[in-house]
Amino acid sequence: MVHTVAITGANGNVGGAIAKHLVKAAADGKFNLVVYHREGKQPKALAGDNVEFRVFDLSDSPEKMASAIKGVNVFISAVGFGAVPSEPNVVQALSKSKDFVTYIPSFYSTTWDDNDEKHPQIGPIVKYMHSGWDKAKEMGVAVTPVYVGNYENYWFGIGFGGSPLKENLVWANKKQLANKIPITLLDHVGTAVARIVSRDPESIKNKQFSAVTFWPTGDELAELYGKLHGKKCNVKDFTEADRDKLMADGENFGPMKVGYFDRWQNNSWRYDQDGRIGEHQYSGDSLEETARRFM
Repeated sequence: MVHTVAITGANGNVGGAIAKHLVKAAADGKFNLVVYHREGKQPKALAGDNVEFRVFDLSDSPEKMASAIKGVNVFISAVGFGAVPSEPNVVQALSKSKDFVTYIPSFYSTTWDDNDEKHPQIGPIVKYMHSGWDKAKEMGVAVTPVYVGNYENYWFGIGFGGSPLKENLVWANKKQLANKIPITLLDHVGTAVARIVSRDPESIKNKQFSAVTFWPTGDELAELYGKLHGKKCNVKDFTEADRDKLMADGENFGPMKVGYFDRWQNNSWRYDQDGRIGEHQYSGDSLEETARRFM
């Protein structure tokens, strides 16, 4: 019997990347797909074989959400950052469904853990992102998280890690230059999630997955930047003073950036540890081809 997968947040940056691959998989008969949307906002571009559209409002009560969740076995959330506080209500609705098997939370990020949640600066942001997941743990609802690296637009474009390509700048200390940094293409997230949910829902229940496309070292990134610009890359040392300054900049997610810098320095990413299953296979642009899009 073909199972049913649903997605909310299909119009977002991550959600859109996932949804297009779900539509392809549904057309191939791997599952039936439910695409949730707001009243009057049906994403017609996602129409296809074995695809159903349902109205779903994150502001509704869990009781009202439950009717829209009927028949869904795997629920994928890809809501944007601002909508994450709605996740606990979604989890409550899922807990009421006899059809539901597992939930992929809108948490496509690095390997944050309980220690991060307890951290005075990092903890509040991680708890915010973990709100649906933590509610699921509390209620005994099955969760299937997918961990990823730095998105290409965040790393090369806006320079979330302090290394925007257009500035020909890599911000890293000696250890970080020698160590690897994970970069995950948004399209890779889409293919990975589609592969995961194509399996028997019971087989992915309470399993953890990860998807990393590229693992360049800081030195390799500096070499790539220099090649694309036709001149030597500017390598800026990441110091303890820089770390302290970022940690104090909660308004601009500085503590989260420190979490990445620390993992980079200590080589403590843990994407393939603690029972996590790697979904790293991806056929697409190379690292250089990806970077060129942000020149």
